[in-house]
Amino acid sequence: MTKADLASMLERFLGDAPDCEKWEWDDFVSSRAELELEPFRRRLAEVHPPKGEPAIRQIIVELRADA
Repeated sequence: MTKADLASMLERFLGDAPDCEKWEWDDFVSSRAELELEPFRRRLAEVHPPKGEPAIRQIIVELRADA
């Protein structure tokens, strides 16, 4: 998974893009990610949607800027 892939997955999760897999979010935050994505995974594991939507959107911005 790349940063762009993760940003796309988060957009699907928030409903900004179609076809979010039912367990996509849980699968990502539940197991260790690639080294480059691990800091984002740790941050996302602490976010509890829907209240955490602003934090998720900020992470999407960061991922898109770095991609």
